[in-house]
Amino acid sequence: MANRLQAVRERAMSGWAAARTRKTSPSPLEPPWTPKPASYGVGVHHNVAVTVRDGTVLRADIHYPTIPETGEAAPGPFPVLLSITPYGKKAPPPAAQIGGGATRYLIRRGYIEVMADVRGTGVSGGSFEMLGAEQVTDGVDLVNWAAQLPNSNGRVGMFGISYLAINQLLTAAAVGPGSPLKAIFPVMAANDFYRDVVTMGGVPHMRTVQAYGAVYSLLNVVNSTLEFANRGPHERPRAGGLAGVRQRGRDQRQYFKTMTADATAGGDTAFDGPFWDGMRASDVLPKIVENDVAVFLVGGWHDAFQRGAPLNYAALQNAFAGRPADAPMQPGQPTSERIQLMMGPWYHVSDLDGLHLHALQLRWFDRWLKDSDDAAVTGTPLRFQAIGGSQWFHTSEYPFPEATPTPFFLADGGVLQADADPDVTEATLRYTARGPISGRSLEQWSLGMGSFMVSQTGRRIRYDLDNSKPHREALTYTTTAFETPQLVAGPVALTVYARASTSETLWVAYLDDVSPDGVSRPLTEGALLGSHRTLDPDKTWYLPDGTVLRPHHFSTRAAAVPVVPGELTRYDLEVFPTAALIEPGHRLRLTLTTYDFPHLVPTRPARRALTGGVYQVRQGGESPSRIVIPLADPAVFG
Repeated sequence: MANRLQAVRERAMSGWAAARTRKTSPSPLEPPWTPKPASYGVGVHHNVAVTVRDGTVLRADIHYPTIPETGEAAPGPFPVLLSITPYGKKAPPPAAQIGGGATRYLIRRGYIEVMADVRGTGVSGGSFEMLGAEQVTDGVDLVNWAAQLPNSNGRVGMFGISYLAINQLLTAAAVGPGSPLKAIFPVMAANDFYRDVVTMGGVPHMRTVQAYGAVYSLLNVVNSTLEFANRGPHERPRAGGLAGVRQRGRDQRQYFKTMTADATAGGDTAFDGPFWDGMRASDVLPKIVENDVAVFLVGGWHDAFQRGAPLNYAALQNAFAGRPADAPMQPGQPTSERIQLMMGPWYHVSDLDGLHLHALQLRWFDRWLKDSDDAAVTGTPLRFQAIGGSQWFHTSEYPFPEATPTPFFLADGGVLQADADPDVTEATLRYTARGPISGRSLEQWSLGMGSFMVSQTGRRIRYDLDNSKPHREALTYTTTAFETPQLVAGPVALTVYARASTSETLWVAYLDDVSPDGVSRPLTEGALLGSHRTLDPDKTWYLPDGTVLRPHHFSTRAAAVPVVPGELTRYDLEVFPTAALIEPGHRLRLTLTTYDFPHLVPTRPARRALTGGVYQVRQGGESPSRIVIPLADPAVFG
């Protein structure tokens, strides 16, 4: 039975790998580089016990290079690549896409790979706490243990997507100077878990979190079956047997159930605070630079963490330059080749439009774990693809100095214009709890799994889903047609002045690209719960004239301020950053509404306060509503 299950899994892995590599896009890294051919076979030790500092026993699979002719372990020495996953280290495809299963491509080219179950998951002991403090010290202990494995060269790298990526950042910040951890490769990592994915402008994403918890538990159940298919008394999982795995699955479901129930009820988890502090990579990123760990970040403009990836890059480069981590980068500031960012029009789970991710990882780790000078990445450390194009743009700083923050003012008649009208007009918006579903939003917050499955059949992923449905019962404002190509690139900020009839307001903004035939292609969005409107002046980005470029709200319970009915109130919405090519003849459209169904769900107290709300949005005058969009000529980027 065990052999049959393992054979099925191997065939599945091979099939999915073949589908992923059916089309391969050229690497955006310079100079060109050719990966070394595979030289080794692959062996594995299952469920090796690792006792961490508090006595908890974690379980790890060690995948190692073998001599093809004999199957014996190759002598090396080899660097070690470490992944710490909550999804089950034997998760089958497509679940392996978010953290499970060995990366044979790297092992066969001279790397030992260690995959460990997060404490309280899979077959590791202990109690689960999402990205908790004990998990961070576990990461440090695992790094030090991995460096001492037989045939190791003493250097360790970390890689993985999503949870595994955030874990890398937290571990790299905690290892201290002189650690064996030399390089990491976080794919789709959050900067601030509360603001990136748990809420948007203080509006909870509880359905997304609930779905994540359900998938999380399911993967652990699937993983448990594969774990217990492994024969051999010395390799059999010890952590409570199958009953223990099932109990940990129940514990995980209860963890997420308690969290979401508290947030829905308006409890402490609905606000920024101690519960989320340990999940905030932004607070510890300078430590990674102090620890001299090389970081290659990958992010997506449609990712659940689209906000976080460029902020991680800016914070790390600022730390290298001796500047405040939370500040915007300055044009021409010193940058490090040890900190790189690659972004594209990708969802959380994606084939990256055919990019050979494993080859990029191999290059990064060959450079920093094997001292391969020919693998060095030169030129500007930030490169991105925009929505609507295949060209790679190259720059060094974020926000992009090549893009000019351009204000467009909301005007009567649904117009976005360059100058504010001197006279004041108002537009009426009524609070609506539900409405038509935005296809792009639904796909983004279901982590892009639908698009990923489509991509595995060889068909092209569609990112340009028409976004006209959410325009119903909404206010829309549209620019005139652009005469020349434009690149929207960077953070977007919307400032709304309005009066409301209720003590709470909810604002949701979509930014779309409108073609001459009327198709409205979604680019990005932002939201804000009115009581969370207080700005943190130390973390908000401003232009020299005081215009808000990227708002950052306190979002704590103590800072929450009810809206005063009838009083003109300012709201600054953080519209998540994007990059999109706007063709000549196309226009930009702002849609202002009060819902993003089904993923934005206000707390019960907020819903009661929102009911029946009527908003009068100010247009023109001395306090005009406006959106600031970074625009560039595509040709000005390298």
